[in-house]
This record gives sequence, C-alpha cells and structure tokens, in this order.
Amino acid sequence: MKKIDALSKEEKLLLLLQMFIERLKKSGFAQDKIIRYIWLFCVGYYIKYYLPQSKTDPTDRFTIISMLSNALKSSSPRLIQHLGYEHEITFFFRFMVHYAIDNDEEAEGVYREERVKYEKAILLNQVTTTRKKKRDGKRL
Repeated sequence: MKKIDALSKEEKLLLLLQMFIERLKKSGFAQDKIIRYIWLFCVGYYIKYYLPQSKTDPTDRFTIISMLSNALKSSSPRLIQHLGYEHEITFFFRFMVHYAIDNDEEAEGVYREERVKYEKAILLNQVTTTRKKKRDGKRL
C-alpha cells in the first residue's frame, strides 16, 4: 500500500466502527446493548491508539466523544465513499452522546476498568520480557 493510500487512525476508527456496527446489528442485539458495545469499542480504541500520546491529559467520557467527533469531522471523501452510508455511524453517534451524558458513572466506569486492564497488560508484558531476558542471559 502506498503512503498516500494509508489510512489515518481516525479513518481506521470509522471503518472498524462501521464493520462492528454491522456485525452487532446482524446478531440481533437490542439498540441499547449495541450502544454499550460501541462505547466499549471506542474506549478500547482510544486507550490503545490515543492514550500513549496523551498520558498526562485528563480523560473523561467527553474525550471519547471528541475522538469520535473529530474522526467524523475529518473523514475524507474517499472514506465516506468507501463506507457508502456514513449515516449509520452518525445515527449511533447521537445515541452515544446521549449515553455518555445520561449514564455518566457507567461510562466513566467502563473507561476506568478498561484503562486498568490495559495498564496491567502492559506491566505484565514488561515483567515477562524482563524475566525472559534475565533467564536467557544466564544460559550463556
């Protein structure tokens, strides 16, 4: 893939989110459950791809909403043409905003839980890597 054709992380977010929404709708989940899963997906995406760049910035539920809002705002015509029907994402975006406002404690709780899981995984990976290096060093 040429550098020009590479997708930004915002475009990747929208493409992945579109596929995720399609799968959830096909599996027959109720709309409120779909909104919660989309929220969880967006929180995970933020933690994995945006958090390492802004570890010192305060993060709350509106940070996640702004990430998605910026992705929608900056989406290229090429991406919108590829998605075909961007209204699906914007339709659920409205509900996500309402979810984040109406369920502030739950939305913040999801973020905190997922961030703790992510940070534990990173620390565990670092410990495992360190142990392997020490063990491999002794064999020499």
